Amino acid sequence: MRTKNLKPFTYGSLYKQDLPDGKNIPLTAGNLIEFTIAGPYQNTRPDFAANSITVHKSGVYQITADVSVILEEEQTVLFNINRQQDGSDPLIGSIFDANGRSIVTGINVQAYLYAGDTIGIFIADTYAPRGRLPRYNRAGLTLYLLEY
Repeated sequence: MRTKNLKPFTYGSLYKQDLPDGKNIPLTAGNLIEFTIAGPYQNTRPDFAANSITVHKSGVYQITADVSVILEEEQTVLFNINRQQDGSDPLIGSIFDANGRSIVTGINVQAYLYAGDTIGIFIADTYAPRGRLPRYNRAGLTLYLLEY
């Protein structure tokens, strides 16, 4: 019996879940979204201690980021998917925001990533006119290799 040439799958995921003992985390500009659980992965390295996923294969990836944000009146938050923890290398087309009250916000992008690239959800900016920072209680970051 002949076997087909199967392309090895490459995917990875990180999650922050709102567990019963979980807490709402303040969104501070200049930081990455914090994750608590590494989901399924193959040919990647999800690292919830570093709040990022490192890819081991170069290629075009489908990347999905979402954050469940809790806002008060007039608060806003700006996010992006970034290759650097300092926010200096956002992926093209990966900016998304939250404004209003409680909201789940996110984005899907395709990007070419090189082996060794590390990505995370970066908190680019926050606006909190009354002093208390916006917060979040759930988040997810997933990626899947489309082509290499």
